[in-house]
Amino acid sequence: MKKQLFTVLGALIVLSMLLSACGGTTTPAPTQEATTAPTQEATTAPTQEATEAPPAPAQYKQAPMLDSWDLPPVEERLPVAEDIMVIKPWDSIGKYGGTWNTVTWWAGAGNIKMKLYDPPVRWKADLTGYEPGLLIKMPEWSDDGKTITFTFRRGIKWSDGVPFTTADLKFWWEDLALNEDYKTSTVPWWARNSDGTPITMEFPDDITWVLHFDKPQYIMPYILAQGTWEWEPLMKPAHFLKQYHPDYEGKPGEEGYTELDRMDRWFETPGYPCLMAWCLKEYKAGEYLLLERNPYYWKVDTEGNQLPYIDYVRTELVEDSEVRLLQVAQGRYDCVFRYNGSPRDTPFLLENAEAGNYRLVPGWMNGAGAWPGIIVNQDFHRDMEYDPAKESEEDKEIRALLRNHDFMVGLSYAMDRQRVLDVVWDGLGEVKNFTISPQSPHFASEEGKKVFQEWASAYAEYSPDKAKEAFDKAGFVDADGDGWRDLPSGKPFTLVLQVNDWSDPKVNTDFGEVYKLNLEDVGVKVLIDNAVGTADGGINRDNGLYMLATTHASELDLWTYPDWIFPVRGVGEGTRAFPMEGQYYKTGGEQGWKPEPGSPAETLQNLYRQGLQEPSEEKRHELVWEAVRVYIDQGPFILGATGDQPQPVVCKNYFKNVYEYGVLGPWAPGTPGNSNPEQYCPPQDSLQESRCDVPIADRRRGAADLGRGCGLRSPVIGQFYTGLGSGVE
Repeated sequence: MKKQLFTVLGALIVLSMLLSACGGTTTPAPTQEATTAPTQEATTAPTQEATEAPPAPAQYKQAPMLDSWDLPPVEERLPVAEDIMVIKPWDSIGKYGGTWNTVTWWAGAGNIKMKLYDPPVRWKADLTGYEPGLLIKMPEWSDDGKTITFTFRRGIKWSDGVPFTTADLKFWWEDLALNEDYKTSTVPWWARNSDGTPITMEFPDDITWVLHFDKPQYIMPYILAQGTWEWEPLMKPAHFLKQYHPDYEGKPGEEGYTELDRMDRWFETPGYPCLMAWCLKEYKAGEYLLLERNPYYWKVDTEGNQLPYIDYVRTELVEDSEVRLLQVAQGRYDCVFRYNGSPRDTPFLLENAEAGNYRLVPGWMNGAGAWPGIIVNQDFHRDMEYDPAKESEEDKEIRALLRNHDFMVGLSYAMDRQRVLDVVWDGLGEVKNFTISPQSPHFASEEGKKVFQEWASAYAEYSPDKAKEAFDKAGFVDADGDGWRDLPSGKPFTLVLQVNDWSDPKVNTDFGEVYKLNLEDVGVKVLIDNAVGTADGGINRDNGLYMLATTHASELDLWTYPDWIFPVRGVGEGTRAFPMEGQYYKTGGEQGWKPEPGSPAETLQNLYRQGLQEPSEEKRHELVWEAVRVYIDQGPFILGATGDQPQPVVCKNYFKNVYEYGVLGPWAPGTPGNSNPEQYCPPQDSLQESRCDVPIADRRRGAADLGRGCGLRSPVIGQFYTGLGSGVE
């Protein structure tokens, strides 16, 4: 009875925040059911079939703000009629106008870019697979799998009206990526042959791009769908950048390349031509970034209205997390997805929703497979310029201990995950070991679900006795009787845990303190290396100069973003437990450490090679399961404490056409950009609304007080917010 009551109350609170659809035309809204956010079960396994596109409208319309611009007719600004991308709005046809006001903490603009998601191949909104974006159809492979052909939509134009053609890609490849004098642009990791050399590219006509690999390659097109960082380096308007390139119209030599680098930053250079729905108009470092609609954008809605609906996107840069949270709770912003908010903010945001005239969009998850988590560095060393001849025997012994399966098992059993859940999250989320995102298509089948559950539960029990037993088996014992465990050689040992900024400094700091006590309870001497707010944390982590480091783990497709499992990318690219061995794979053996025969790194790299050459998606999922087995049987190389937390998405009640499901932890799927923000309904009402004078509830009351105020215990808030529909006994 109590469980049913909690479910009903939760549903009523969420529904009370959902108002009518946006005020567009009277056209009936297309049916679009929201996907229920899963718990530990993944969504339906993706097929790579393209979603059937809505029919092309008979005529086209433009935003009123463009009426005074000196532009060709809208029909001439769009692609060839058959190639226009038609978007069906989630709720209803919208009206033009308004400014989407939002906020971020990151001056690097990564959060902003995630709203501008237009790669050649893109993730579907429901995250079940891929579909064409800039392409008119999905890529095609040769019979031997070594050649991939991309066909772009005819008539796409840059935002200044100049045609976008494969000549732009040719400029990127030949004049930037392969240009040894231009250090800013390099050959991407996916554009290399098995020996590390660059692949061959052809550009036979304006819309055809052909890639030749030395071995079958069935993954590369989907890599371009990852976030903005894989496609963005290729999105180079040749006509604009040639003005600054030394080989064309730019200044000669180093001076020219310096100017080229300065101008080749679209998110800092107003007037830089773009292909997205909005392009940069104003940028004031440390304050705000203003995007303006692209008059040549290549998408329309089902009634022929050229998208986007919204005229401008204004993003404030607010570094202070407390100030940012209070401003969100005031209703200062129209819709925010990644304001770096914590799931712990959910009760506070719910309490202020009515006063702030906003709703928390149900169904949005962080998608964390581990938050917080711990990376156990398999390639530990101390020197940036590693020289094996100069490495001490003690460092070699420490690395051998960190690689010991029983030692890693002991680290896992020593962790009190329920305590972490209570202290760090106030009960929000689930106790589990490290995995990638529960929503990953790799684990959507019945067999995949079994593999995922085994992975999530492996060594996840809190058992100090089992931890001690595993440590003893690893030779990690108290040799001198001082109460602390020593290296197998008998030398004293202090385990150093780096606490860093990854995802949420407070989460990592609180977790580090809990886990330190857990380890000390089983005889492990621990030193916390507080790298929060320093550059050293990221540098040391990327280069393998640490023992343990806190982390946030989430991902959907391990073939396109392999770092959490497969050590195939190198130093400085975020590779996780095997930074030096990943560097070896990436460079074809020129740098890094060669994996030892039969080692986990060698096994995982071989599995990745198999996956690249495997045309069957189902068989690629099975290869992922084999990799998971390596993590269970020979690891765990990464430890998880909790995961699958909800993620607050705060939108004003007038802000519509927002998809009711998404995963925000992994950036690779491009959320929320994959749900077509260009069809979000404009916040016209916000233009007259005060943003600064909304009363705020006292945040110091916390989740527990809010729970009592609602007649519920705080964990229930997280459960009904995520749509899980389960109560607390």
